[in-house]
Amino acid sequence: MEEIRLTPTEVLAVASLTDVGNVRKNNEDSKGIFAGSEPSRGHLLIIADGMGGAAAGEVASGIAVETVRTTYFDAPTGTRPEEALRFAIEAANASIHRRAVEDPKLGGMGTTCTAVAVVGRGVSFGHVGDTRAYVAANGSLNQLTRDHSLAAEFARSGGDGGAPARAKNVLTRCLGVKPEVKVDASERAIELPDDAVLVMCTDGLTNLVEDGEILHVVSMHLPDGACKRLVALAKERGGPDNITVIVARLTRG
Repeated sequence: MEEIRLTPTEVLAVASLTDVGNVRKNNEDSKGIFAGSEPSRGHLLIIADGMGGAAAGEVASGIAVETVRTTYFDAPTGTRPEEALRFAIEAANASIHRRAVEDPKLGGMGTTCTAVAVVGRGVSFGHVGDTRAYVAANGSLNQLTRDHSLAAEFARSGGDGGAPARAKNVLTRCLGVKPEVKVDASERAIELPDDAVLVMCTDGLTNLVEDGEILHVVSMHLPDGACKRLVALAKERGGPDNITVIVARLTRG
């Protein structure tokens, strides 16, 4: 666990954990926690969940994390975090797509990408796919991101009877498959309430662990323990996919 100084009196205690799960041979998830040299850029938390044959998913998610990191922190002075995140994720999409075109073995690879910038108490996000970001505060868990999956689209359209079982695993938007991608980004920073907990995770967790359970775990444990418990829950329930979690708690210190 590490501490990120946000203000003279507040820190963000951050922990992360990734696990291959019980079935997969490779871990195609990538994650990163990065500090910028400029206070206006703050800190950056990223999770990407790759997909593709052989090791292509690992390549795609790795490119996403590294490209978002470098592009976000290299954004021109004065660029709002929300715009820097949008541009960074668009750049990651272009990099992954270009790499897939250049190397036939990597053809068709793609990845989700969810990136959160924390500047002071302000939280901004950029997002493509079904990797989620939440804020837990005041006894509730608020999902900041919107899943880009067939199941989510079905639910938003008011479909009755539930989406087909396969729909939850089919993405409607991801990085790398097309030359351009539409990025969801927050319009403005969201101020973290007192004692808030920021949670980011891949669908290897959310397909198996309900939001209420996530809220309970992050409310009862420090970030390091919460990450371990959430991964353990997913594995206890079969762990068919890779599982990656970042938990960050706002504290006085």
